Amino acid sequence: MGTLQQQPPRNYSKIDENRLETFIEEINEVAQNTGVSLETALKAREILEIERRNDLFVANGDIHDEQMGGFGDLLENLTNAISELQNNDD
Repeated sequence: MGTLQQQPPRNYSKIDENRLETFIEEINEVAQNTGVSLETALKAREILEIERRNDLFVANGDIHDEQMGGFGDLLENLTNAISELQNNDD
């Protein structure tokens, strides 16, 4: 899980014609190999994409929680340091 200052680079990719053709070929192959219609194979792929998005959403939430916890620790340390400085001045 990536944390603040240790985030893995994002994988940006755009869809080009070659990727689209490859995708169509892959879906056709899945449909043929499993004996389902092309529509069913596409729907199954859509369901897998929804599952992937849900997993990413959960992972992002975990990362956010971890980072916010880290910020909380930093703020607590800063508050304690300021309090110690104030107490030393008294």
